[in-house]
Amino acid sequence: MAWLHLLLALGMMTAGCGEVVLTQWPEKQTWSTYMRLNEVKLGMSQTEVEGLMGSPGVREEGDYKGGHYAFYFYLTHNMDYEEGNTVRGGYTPLVFQNQRLVGIGKRDYRMAVDRPEGGRFPGLPWNRTQ
Repeated sequence: MAWLHLLLALGMMTAGCGEVVLTQWPEKQTWSTYMRLNEVKLGMSQTEVEGLMGSPGVREEGDYKGGHYAFYFYLTHNMDYEEGNTVRGGYTPLVFQNQRLVGIGKRDYRMAVDRPEGGRFPGLPWNRTQ
């Protein structure tokens, strides 16, 4: 009888072995990019950052209230997290002004493009709520 219980338990444990399991662990390339990002320092030039990180996954430029900015987006996570530093599905933004790195992450990116997250919105008489 104990053998029957053991066989049933083993059968139930192996029933899901052929399925694809989704995890939040990043792929090898994404993890490598994330680790190199830790070596990036504010004040570095765009050329220095590209030499360390490689070409960005997405590159943008624009004029905002604070001046002209260039944005490099590197895929460092599988997805965005509520309190994370990524945008657009796992990309970490690097913010450049005058060819120098002035910010890293979602908060700095939103500040540069005049889209604050939380707090008071310019011109609106109310605060953002959860």
